[in-house]
Amino acid sequence: MLAELMIPVIIFFMAVFFAMGSGVMVVCSKNPVHSALWMVSTLFSTAIIYLILQFDFIAAIQVIVYAGAIMMLIVYVIMLTSVDEEVRRKYRLRLYQIVGLAFIVIIFVELVKTGSSHLTGWEGLDWKHIPETFGSVKYIAHQLFSKYVFPFEVVSVLLLAAIAGSVVLAKKDKKD
Repeated sequence: MLAELMIPVIIFFMAVFFAMGSGVMVVCSKNPVHSALWMVSTLFSTAIIYLILQFDFIAAIQVIVYAGAIMMLIVYVIMLTSVDEEVRRKYRLRLYQIVGLAFIVIIFVELVKTGSSHLTGWEGLDWKHIPETFGSVKYIAHQLFSKYVFPFEVVSVLLLAAIAGSVVLAKKDKKD
């Protein structure tokens, strides 16, 4: 009986560590296509975490919207704005990569501190006060289109600006 209870916990932590490792590989990979593929694996492992937490709809949206549509868009933009090899060699190990790795270490330390405080008595969420419909399509739609409508629209505009910017950059390269 204890083994049956431990299997989801083991799978949860395996998915968490795989998501963290894939996230590090997104940042550390030199090839932008490889980074995009590592991001897909990060998104899939995040969907597994959502499934274990019984947020089925959010897991499905994670795979369909992010790992499917958004990642295809990112790969398309990477292919559209292909960076020359000599430009990539110029920026191999620069300050921004060192700062990025420092941020990864800081975030990892914070995650470990949060996890250890959970084990030492931090109460976290009070699951008794979470609504019964939490995670359902109706609840998510209500929250998204009432309370979080402005951030939702800001992200939409940012994605549109990124696409437009990549098209402009690609057009400049072809004219030269």
